[in-house]
Amino acid sequence: MRATRMRKDRAFTLVELLVVIAIIGVLIALLLPAVQQAREAARRMSCQNNLKQLGIGLHNYHDVLQRFPINWYNGSGTGGNNMCVLIGMLPFIEQTSLYDGIDMTNSNLTLYNVNGKRVGDYQISAYQCPSDGDVTALNPTTNTARCSYAPSIGSQYMQSAAGCDMLATAGAFPSGLGLDNDNDGEDPFNRGNVRSDYGNQPVSGPFGRGYFTPYSARIADLRDGTTNTIMMGEIRTTCQTFAPWGWAWPETLWYATTAPINFPTCPGDAGYGSNTCFSNASNNWSATFGFKSLHPGGCQFVMGDGSVQFLPETIDRLTYARLGDKSDGGVIGDY
Repeated sequence: MRATRMRKDRAFTLVELLVVIAIIGVLIALLLPAVQQAREAARRMSCQNNLKQLGIGLHNYHDVLQRFPINWYNGSGTGGNNMCVLIGMLPFIEQTSLYDGIDMTNSNLTLYNVNGKRVGDYQISAYQCPSDGDVTALNPTTNTARCSYAPSIGSQYMQSAAGCDMLATAGAFPSGLGLDNDNDGEDPFNRGNVRSDYGNQPVSGPFGRGYFTPYSARIADLRDGTTNTIMMGEIRTTCQTFAPWGWAWPETLWYATTAPINFPTCPGDAGYGSNTCFSNASNNWSATFGFKSLHPGGCQFVMGDGSVQFLPETIDRLTYARLGDKSDGGVIGDY
């Protein structure tokens, strides 16, 4: 009798079991954000390491060829001669075997076949940020591989067919995203159209779009200082539909510091579709070819000295434009 009674006394009641389950649920709910933050911190660190590797690669490329790699697109569609920055970088990021397999005299490097696979189909881990879950999926239109990083053409004049005016004054965008927020008439986008030749209408950043006229800078061209010049930054290729051919096509890679960081051109972004500029349409390239990431609050960039900086999306737009321009002579504000 006593043994039976003791066994019954040790048993959990249903209420006690439910209370324990509820406590465990609350603890999991409290810990989950911390776990997610820790995972994102690890992904961001991995992304930072990728960018650091690219920064070192840019300098090694410059040491060998006395200038940075070029984008060069000379044709229509996917035809014509082409070279892009990320193809040129391959031997400097431990991808020599892929680079050596490419016939550089071929008119279309993007679609050149290496070991039974088009160059543009290769997924390069150093070109992909783990925070962007979409980057590992092939483009559904072309089946080419995506990337998370692009060279900067700087704070160029960019006017798209969609009617999105990136030179608008204050009030043109919600939350004061316009350029001239202090209404002093100052315009840092003084470097001409993105198709311009450097000797005619200067390219603002270290790299050109390369549309018929290739251009890339030398270190000596970074006259504002290497620490004050953006070289490359994070992108989200699913947030634009102009260039579906992936990392190995030069027309994918003419990103600028003209649009604000994390400008909402991605479906699912707050405000997407509520404004002409807030769209990933192919004719809205003045807005979609802006740097953005899935890291909360900003985006990571490679500077001219090879360092990696996290710039907040709240950065003063004039400061951001001057960081994009390699030789405007403007004073860089705090950021």
